[in-house]
Order: sequence, then structure tokens, then C-alpha cells
Amino acid sequence: MSYPLDKSPGRIAAMFDDIAPHYDFLNHLLSLNIDKCWRQTLARRIARRHPAAILDVATGTGDLAIALHRQTTAKITGIDISEGMLDIAKRKTQPPKKKPTKRPSPQKERITWLPASAEAMPFPDNSFDAVTVAFGVRNINRLAAGLQEMHRVLKPAGIVAILEFSTPAAFPIKQAYRFYFHHMLPVVGRLFSKHRSAYRYLPASTDAFPTGDAFVTHLQQAGFTDVQSLRLSWGIATLYEGVKRKTPR
Repeated sequence: MSYPLDKSPGRIAAMFDDIAPHYDFLNHLLSLNIDKCWRQTLARRIARRHPAAILDVATGTGDLAIALHRQTTAKITGIDISEGMLDIAKRKTQPPKKKPTKRPSPQKERITWLPASAEAMPFPDNSFDAVTVAFGVRNINRLAAGLQEMHRVLKPAGIVAILEFSTPAAFPIKQAYRFYFHHMLPVVGRLFSKHRSAYRYLPASTDAFPTGDAFVTHLQQAGFTDVQSLRLSWGIATLYEGVKRKTPR
């Protein structure tokens, strides 16, 4: 039976608020920690461009923003519509209570967390050298509006890098992955998170997302050029990259 997708911002924020305390544990458990490698791949590719300012959209509990902090010297801004997820991110970058210091931690100086929607970002045009998203773009209610906002706040010649789930194509990995993703993952997710629908939403939203060439087209329609995709771990995830044109057409 298909799962009805409701991506209204209020529902998405409430769902992620509910699962925030268990989100990191389940991410790492259900992916066998491979999700950490995917984020590191994205962070390393961004670091090669030596950005001064990075926007991490749908930052969640901040894992990608923190990986970018470790790989770059950029000022990083993480936004999300779930304040429950942002609370976890903020706690990760607070200095240890047992070791008081007169100065803020380096992470606290360089990472800013803000509640904001991907569809209406509170930033001027041409504000960031790089815009990143890890496993959050499929949750944007109006995908075209979200991508256009990413393009708007990106500086000319800046890069967008989007990491998202996809489906392997090769036999038997495709069949094994689909069985795990649609049958085992929802059961384990519900067991630990105690949330009835969040881990049914995950495979349903992944199935509905326009992966591969279809998402490349979405990025091109939003104004990005030199768009490419890199399949990771046999296609379980895909990294998409695009560049904002240096000068208007």
C-alpha cells in the first residue's frame, strides 16, 4: 500500500521535531555508518574550492555542517525548519561544560544555526560561495522554489552540492536494497523512534523524488550549469553538483 506524502512545512517540521532525539542514532544504524562517508565525500569536494561562506540547507542535526567545518575554513550557516533538529545541532557545537573557557569554541564562532525555510531564505542575493544539502532536498514542499532560492543566494561561479538517496540499478543490489529500504528500515525506525510514520515516509519520499537525469534537469531549470551527478555506494546515494553562471545570460 502506498504511503500518502504530505510535505507541508508544518507537518515536516513536526515530524522531524518528534524524531530529533533519535535521528543521529538511527541514521548511523540504518546506514551502517556509510552516511558519514557520503557527507565526508561532499565536504572534501567543497573544500577543494576554498569557499569563504557556505550555506547548509535542511541542516538537521548539523552533521554535514560540522564535516564542512572540519574540511574548510569557511563561515558556515545551517538552516532548517525543525527547531528540534537545530537544538541537537547547537548542542553538538557548544563547548564542554566541564571545561569553561573565556572564548567561544571555534565551531561556535564559525557555525551559525537559524530556523528558516528552503523556499524563502532570509539572505540577500549572492551571499554564499557554496550551498549544500544532505538528505533534505526531497523534503522541500515546492522543489522548484527551493532550488531557485539556492541559486539566488549563491554567488556567481558558486557551487551547489546536493546529496540524496537514490536506488541502485544493478542486480542483485537493487532487489536487496529495496527489500531492506521498504520492509526492514520502517520496522527498525519505528521500534527505536516510537514514531508511527516517519520511517515509512523515508522510503516513500525517496521513491517519489526525481533522481538521476530527472533531478539534473530540475537543477538546470533552476539556472545551474555544468550539472553533474556522482553515484555513491552502488547508487544508494547520489551527489549532484551545479554551478551558478558567472554572468547573466
